[in-house]
Amino acid sequence: MAFLAGCTSPTGGQATPAPAVTPDTSSESTTPSDEPDSDELPTDGAPKVNDPLETTKFQENPCLTLTSDQSEGIFGISPSGQGYTDTLGNGCKWKNEESRAQADVVFLDKNPRGLSAEYAVNEDGRWVLFEELTVAGYPAVIRGQVDRRPDGICTVVVGASDELSYEVVVQQSSDRVGTTDPCVVAADVAGETVKTIKAG
Repeated sequence: MAFLAGCTSPTGGQATPAPAVTPDTSSESTTPSDEPDSDELPTDGAPKVNDPLETTKFQENPCLTLTSDQSEGIFGISPSGQGYTDTLGNGCKWKNEESRAQADVVFLDKNPRGLSAEYAVNEDGRWVLFEELTVAGYPAVIRGQVDRRPDGICTVVVGASDELSYEVVVQQSSDRVGTTDPCVVAADVAGETVKTIKAG
């Protein structure tokens, strides 16, 4: 986990405040009337999730998706996750107050289309940033209405099942902005959440 800490934790010098992360849940623009039956998923070119994750308890409490050891590896300390309710589901925020590094995990269960919702938005040309990747064996995408990588911010959305996805948003500490691709960091954090969820 040391490589994660190196990406987000402070080194020397005085860090300036970084912009606050706002999870990008713009896929909510897909209305219920647009939603196919679950047995029709995936759609719009989204990949199928062959080994769905059991996420029930993590949807109820997303702060369980990162253990204290994992958050220590990410931030260099073990900040307590703070739960909240987002437009599309429950979320949790971890933040290093000293370095301003931050990670959010938000389950997008109020839009039960999984990664198909992300691909549909991309088909409509509404994502400025959209890249496919695999996270710990699960299909995922990097996406955003604005490319915030120059600000040290990136969102990765993981397909937990054909009907459910969750996003991991990472904000690097200001002294790390421009030194490491924040999407690599976000994918690493997302990989840790998959490990935790699979462990139950």
